[in-house]
Amino acid sequence: MRKTKNIMKIMPYIIIVIIVSYTFNQYAYELDEFNGNVRNLAMKGKFTQRDFNSNGFPLSHSPRIPEPFLSPFYVVHYGIIYSSLSLEKDNTNILWRADSSLSGWNVPPPKFNKEELISNFKFSADWLLNNIKLFHGENHYLYNFDWPYKGYENNKLSAPWWSGLTDAYAITLLLRAYDYFGDDKYLSTTHLLYKSSLSPANQGGSLTILDNMPWIEEYVDPKASPDKLAFVLNGMIYSTYGIESFENYLNIDKSKRMSENLYKSISSNIFKFDIKNEWSSYDLVGNPANMKYHRIHTLLLKDLIDRNQHFKNKEIINLYNNWNRSVSNIGYYYIKHGPISWAYYHFITMYLLSILVLSIIYFFIRKNAK
Repeated sequence: MRKTKNIMKIMPYIIIVIIVSYTFNQYAYELDEFNGNVRNLAMKGKFTQRDFNSNGFPLSHSPRIPEPFLSPFYVVHYGIIYSSLSLEKDNTNILWRADSSLSGWNVPPPKFNKEELISNFKFSADWLLNNIKLFHGENHYLYNFDWPYKGYENNKLSAPWWSGLTDAYAITLLLRAYDYFGDDKYLSTTHLLYKSSLSPANQGGSLTILDNMPWIEEYVDPKASPDKLAFVLNGMIYSTYGIESFENYLNIDKSKRMSENLYKSISSNIFKFDIKNEWSSYDLVGNPANMKYHRIHTLLLKDLIDRNQHFKNKEIINLYNNWNRSVSNIGYYYIKHGPISWAYYHFITMYLLSILVLSIIYFFIRKNAK
C-alpha cells in the first residue's frame, strides 16, 4: 500500500518528464531555431538569424561573427527560391525543378508578390555578375570574413576564402537568369564558374580528391593544405547539381561530362558520413551534423535515390531509411549524436530547465491545495 502511495506521489513528475521529452523530441528543430534567435538577441540585439532588404537581399547575423555579414551562398540560395516562386515552372529538368531539400532550410524569405519576386531573382543574379573575382588564378565569390571551423586547419577559415558550393551552385541561378532574361553575360559567367569548380584546389579551384574520386570542396582557404580540407557532404551534392545543370543545358558530350563522376563519388563515399546507422556527419573532420543539416542530408539523399541510378541500391536505401527515422525523432538523436557546441548545451539546458520549472510549479500547486 505504501509503495503504491509513493508511486502515486512521483507519477505527476514522471508525466512531466514524458510530456517535456515528447515536446522537445517532436519540436526540437523549432526550439533550436528559437534558441538560435535568443543567442543572437543576447549577443547582437537581433532576434533573427537573417534580415532582408526590399530586394530580398539576405544579411546574416551570427554569434560567431562580430558584425552583420553577407554570405554569397545565401545570395544564391534565395535567388533560386525567388526564381522558383516567381516563374513556377513545373519541370523535371535539373535546371528548373523544385529544390526538394528546401523544407530543411531555415529562415524563409519575406512574402513578395510575383513582380517583386522576378525583380529579386534578377537582383540576385546581377549581384553574381558584378561580384565574381579572379583570385588565385580562378573565378570565385569571395568570403571576406573569418569563419570559425572546428577541425579545419587552425580551426578557422581566414578571409578571403571561397566556397566550391557557392561557385558551382551559382551556375544554376545564372543559367536560370540566362534562360529567362536572355543576357549573354549570365551564360559567360557560368563558363568561368564551371572551370573554377572543376580546377584543383591547389591551383586555385575547388576540386579535391576523396578516396581517389573527385570531390568539390565547400570551404577552401588558400592558406590551408589541400589534403586537410573538410569534405562537406551537402556542399558536394549541391555543387554536383550545379555542374549537372551546366552540362545538361549546354548539351556537353557524355564522354566529357564530370557530373557522372561526381555522382559516383558521392555514392561511393556516402557511408563515410554515417554515424552508427542513426545520424549523419556534416563533414569528414569530426563534425556531426546539427538538426538542420541532418534534415537537409536526408532530403538530399532521398532526392538522389529518386533520380540517380548510382543510389538505387539496397545499402543506400537502408541508409536513407535510418537517417529518416532519426529525423522523425530528431530531438532524441540530436542529443545522442549532435555536435558539441553552445547550441547543443543550450538545447539540453532548456530541456532540463523545462522539467525543473514545471516540476516546481506542480509542487507548489499541490502544496497550496492541501
